[in-house]
Amino acid sequence: MSIRKITLCLAAAAGCVCAQQQNTARVPFRTPQDAVRYYENLVGRLAQQVRSMQDENAMLSASSSELKQRVSRLEGDVRSLAGEMASLRKQIAADAEVRKDQLNRLADQLAETPRTEKNIPPRRPESVGNAEYVEHVVEKGTTLNALAKAYGVTVKEIMSSNKLKKPVIYAGQKLLIPVPKKP
Repeated sequence: MSIRKITLCLAAAAGCVCAQQQNTARVPFRTPQDAVRYYENLVGRLAQQVRSMQDENAMLSASSSELKQRVSRLEGDVRSLAGEMASLRKQIAADAEVRKDQLNRLADQLAETPRTEKNIPPRRPESVGNAEYVEHVVEKGTTLNALAKAYGVTVKEIMSSNKLKKPVIYAGQKLLIPVPKKP
């Protein structure tokens, strides 16, 4: 406890003594030894309260020191983490710039590269039933639109000839392409 609290307690105890003295004035002690014992007992209790307050003050002081050390360590950790965060932010910004430059270069390359359809070689038609088909093995990058354009048919005709539910094809897939009959 603080000195101020101890002083207040002593003042309160002194007030109690004064009040008790006023009460004792009405009821006198039987013998001087009774009065001495009474006041010794009172002083003993006050001394015990003072020791208790001193012990409590020592514990609070130790607690306060420990808390100050913890706060100091936490402040150091916060400063360290703030430095790491600033470093990471710089690294992220630098990485973002690199990615942005790479994307811009890629976009420039794509803009410069002429878009040409893959040259699809014509195959000899095969007869299946009363229709003619060409078997085509899909190469990487080939699309249904490119095949339809190359063979002069529609995407729907290719899909229906191969029973495709979605317009998705993959490299290595064999497709039957309907060939328009010549009159």
